[in-house]
Parts: sequence; structure tokens; C-alpha cells
Amino acid sequence: MIAWLGSFLLAICGVPELVRTVRDKRCHIGWGMLLSWYIGEILVFIHILTGIKDKALLTNYFFNIAIISIMLYYKIRGNYEFNK
Repeated sequence: MIAWLGSFLLAICGVPELVRTVRDKRCHIGWGMLLSWYIGEILVFIHILTGIKDKALLTNYFFNIAIISIMLYYKIRGNYEFNK
């Protein structure tokens, strides 16, 4: 139960920034932070998926990857529209 609670809290910690991103239609996080967060989440997700297969951790990393993917979409979209 403790693992699920911790996993849930870690999974939703990016939600406030996601809400800000969607509301403003642009991501305020810098490229370095966003890409290192995204790549780190994917690598650990793969490690857990192929190793220990802990469902609580897989859920956490899955939701974080989804949240970061949306922020990356707005980051890329914002840069594209800015450069037009």
C-alpha cells in the first residue's frame, strides 16, 4: 500500500505544471530539464518493465511519461509557432 501511495504522489507531481502548460498553451520548463526528465523516465520504465516488473512503479513512470509527452508537444509546438 505504501508503494502505491508513493507511486501515485510521484505520478501526479507533474500535474500542476501540466495544467499551467495546457492553460498557457506553452511549456515553461527548459529543454534540458524537460528532455532529461523524459529520457530518464523512459529508461527507468524500460528497466522496471524488463526487470522487477513492479506494477506500482510501472504505473508511476507510465503517467509521468504521458504528462511529459504532453508538455513536450506544447514545447515543440510553441517553438514552431514562434519561428514562423
